[in-house]
Amino acid sequence: MSDVSCRILVVFVDALGPSQLARFGNRLAILPHRRTLRGILGYSSGALPTILTGAPPSIHGRMCLFSRNIDEDGGILSPLSILGLLPSSIHERRSVRRLAAAALAKYSNISGYLALHRVPPRAFQWLDVPEREDLFQAEAIGAARTFLADARAAGLSVFTADWKLNEAKRWSEAFSTLSTLQPDLTFLYSAELDAHLHQFGNASRRTEPVLTVIADRIRRAQELLAKDGRSLMTIVVGDHGMAEVHRTIDPRPLATQIEAEQSFIDSTMWRFWGPESTLATTRKKLESSLIGGSWFDLRALRSRGVPVIGAPFAQALWLLPEGAIFAPSWVGGNARGMHGYDLGTQSSLAALGSNDEAISTCNALTDVAAVIRKRLGLGVPQKKGFS
Repeated sequence: MSDVSCRILVVFVDALGPSQLARFGNRLAILPHRRTLRGILGYSSGALPTILTGAPPSIHGRMCLFSRNIDEDGGILSPLSILGLLPSSIHERRSVRRLAAAALAKYSNISGYLALHRVPPRAFQWLDVPEREDLFQAEAIGAARTFLADARAAGLSVFTADWKLNEAKRWSEAFSTLSTLQPDLTFLYSAELDAHLHQFGNASRRTEPVLTVIADRIRRAQELLAKDGRSLMTIVVGDHGMAEVHRTIDPRPLATQIEAEQSFIDSTMWRFWGPESTLATTRKKLESSLIGGSWFDLRALRSRGVPVIGAPFAQALWLLPEGAIFAPSWVGGNARGMHGYDLGTQSSLAALGSNDEAISTCNALTDVAAVIRKRLGLGVPQKKGFS
């Protein structure tokens, strides 16, 4: 059993960027030390593994919720293609999609996050989901271990909130646990800011009560963990910010002209696979469409840390400029706020706050895990790359 003098509380707040953290104001005065962090290209499904492991996507192998399946006989999602036998008015219902996802997760023993969104049933024949395991319980994500797994292996007590529960119940159960147990490492998860900003954007006054609730929950967790007088380091970290949506692009007219072998329409990017000649034609059509954006080939993706061996997430993609979205896309419809843009954009930045100046060494999402490992007396894990 390892012994550490300092207890650590980590609170992951989805969509906590620099401007969102600043908007908390004095509500988070408990976090005087703050940093702006470089994010990753992709979405939360890539950013959260980066926080947990300290490794870039090229190491942990995550970027988007869906990837391409390389099994010619059909992958884990292929049974869902049966949804195509139902009228679209039925299989597109959220309730039907939730039931189908739950049934597949149970049948295939998937404990990770699985949401079918608006993916056409025919695409389930060639799509895959990289997140098969619960990220908070997994020993490793791809080729990288998490600091949660390292802490457990070192004999430290670890508590992680159950992300499957709705927001109120998740926090209620966490408080109930922390009122009787005070683990060495606690990892809590807040998702409501992301959902709220997608729906209402950054400027809505409706955000104020949400910020207050989140801040109150963080303070309550602090109080419960510090009541025995043991030193407590608190880290609050986001995965990205949020951009105001000012342009919505319907991809359906253009989709009839695209000849790529396979393509996936995300909210901010259109991902492609196929022969080089077909991809070249696709690029020309996108550029001549004047919808705005940039073409990223494998070289550009590799330079941004995206896994490229086997092209699991794209052989090439078209990325919209910040503030533009595809709607309807395969993962959603109209929104007031969005993230998932190129590195260097404001919404690609994440925020980090703490009551400990040790975070002064953090400049990117990849740096957070090292601070936690060092404070807990854990070694630096060896990593094997994907690309």
